[in-house]
Amino acid sequence: MALVNMREILQDARKRKYAVGGFNVFNLETLGAVVEVAEELKTPLVIGIPERLFRFVDVDTLSAAMVRSAQKSTVPIALHLDHGYTYDGIMKAINWGFTSVMFDGSSLSFGENLNKTKEICRIAHSLGITVEGELGYIGSCGQIDTITDANMVSPDMASEFVDKTKVDALAVAIGNNHGSYRGSPRLNFSRLSELNNTIDIPLVMHGGSKLANEDYRNSISSGISKVNIATDMSLAAAERLRSELTKTPTSNYIHLMSVVKRGVKDSVRNYMLNFGCISKAVAI
Repeated sequence: MALVNMREILQDARKRKYAVGGFNVFNLETLGAVVEVAEELKTPLVIGIPERLFRFVDVDTLSAAMVRSAQKSTVPIALHLDHGYTYDGIMKAINWGFTSVMFDGSSLSFGENLNKTKEICRIAHSLGITVEGELGYIGSCGQIDTITDANMVSPDMASEFVDKTKVDALAVAIGNNHGSYRGSPRLNFSRLSELNNTIDIPLVMHGGSKLANEDYRNSISSGISKVNIATDMSLAAAERLRSELTKTPTSNYIHLMSVVKRGVKDSVRNYMLNFGCISKAVAI
């Protein structure tokens, strides 16, 4: 088990029609929470950290803990740079020992995104590291109304992108939205099925927090092999902290850390139950 390449995790998920949780962590408590739940439920796991968090977290220390946790785990774990935007950030993740990186060129023109992703793939693949790309417009927070069919990925575009970049996994825009949804998401499952039938690599859903159970089931049956969760872990930690301080205002910090960890574990467990990945680690 232990630290593995993300490719083998996602290929198994695609083959057996389940999704792996891609959980972004931001401290030792959240790292411990996701690993403990994965081991409890015997699920494969992708642990990520986004490049934008580098400004707020001692990532050198946290990444070392991530590598160590994965190496001694009883389940397969891939370590992933989420939403890498710069060459420097991607090289840092590679040097830390991550087994997967994402280059997010979705804000660039199609041609520039393709060329930069292709170069990242060339470098990463020479080192045995998986690359995830992103295509289309995936909104953020309350911007659901800005997501239209024109923003979504077309099968022809995805096919050209995958063929020319040799990317290992693709985050696709099918009406999904980063952050917390305000209003009801409008996920285009028919478009997702088209993409899945057109390209032969695992598809990734960003903005997976707090969707309906039916949305997860439909997404997975239509081709999603990894669902990214970040916002809801942070919200779960904050909510459990507020609740505990309301009940016991004099709680010391050591107690609060354990309370927060339990809250994150409860959130992660619920997601894993929806993803159909329970006990799948034993066959990888």
